[in-house]
Amino acid sequence: ARPKEEEVLLLIGRRRCTATLGRLDDWSEEEGEQPMGSSTSKLPALRTVKEVDIPKFIGDWYVIGVIPTYFEKGACNPIEKYSWDSKKKAIAVDFQFNKGTVTGAKKSIPQTLYVDGYPKASGSMKASPFWPVKLPYLLMELSDDHTNCMVGYPSRAYLWIMSKSKSMDKKVKRRLQ
Repeated sequence: ARPKEEEVLLLIGRRRCTATLGRLDDWSEEEGEQPMGSSTSKLPALRTVKEVDIPKFIGDWYVIGVIPTYFEKGACNPIEKYSWDSKKKAIAVDFQFNKGTVTGAKKSIPQTLYVDGYPKASGSMKASPFWPVKLPYLLMELSDDHTNCMVGYPSRAYLWIMSKSKSMDKKVKRRLQ
């Protein structure tokens, strides 16, 4: 069953637990904004960061909290490894995890993250798990030092809280809760 909008599964170290986040509507744009993604969505658009420094954004991102997609269910020790693909002018993503348990088989799912500029881009990106699919990747929060972020999806069905370290500072976690 899909978790409630306010709930997110936290993957802290090697343990799993559920935590409650603030409502995603807190990150919505003002009324009247066009929602990104489905044109039939009645939800207000999620607010994204204005600018991302792509070279600083590149690196390993540990998934600290998630409302998972179908492909992420049962993933343990998830990490997204971002590198710049100068040929595609996009971010190459290697999503790695252990299947089922923390000692389960190591799996990898390659993806592409399309940006609208380099070295600076907006927080509205497109994730492609495979061609020709491009899904909204909305960078809603990004710390000034590019070490913590929160990514949303227009329908609010999915959410990722990520850090460049294996754990997140308690102050940052509290802000998102």
